[in-house]
Amino acid sequence: MDYFSLDKNNLAVDHLLEEVTIEKEQTDEGEAVFQGMTFVITGSVERFANRKELQELIESKGGKATGSVTAKTTYLINNDVSSNSSKNKKAKELGVPIISEEDFLRML
Repeated sequence: MDYFSLDKNNLAVDHLLEEVTIEKEQTDEGEAVFQGMTFVITGSVERFANRKELQELIESKGGKATGSVTAKTTYLINNDVSSNSSKNKKAKELGVPIISEEDFLRML
């Protein structure tokens, strides 16, 4: 405490901190549970404030969220899995699994 009470010592520490980059260490293998997966979100969301919040969760877990269903899509998230929407039709055509938010949350 005495050391840091002197301004000159605080300045030295401040200069050192300018040279340091602190990164969060990924310690939990589950953090990147969606690594390499691509999700498309369609329809209304119930468990999240909006689609953007769900997208941010996917990306924080290593996944990617896009707007169109393609052959590279891993999952289509739609709470109405029996919908006749164009995205559901495309997913069925390509063999992309259609999951609900509840299914998604179980995957976490």
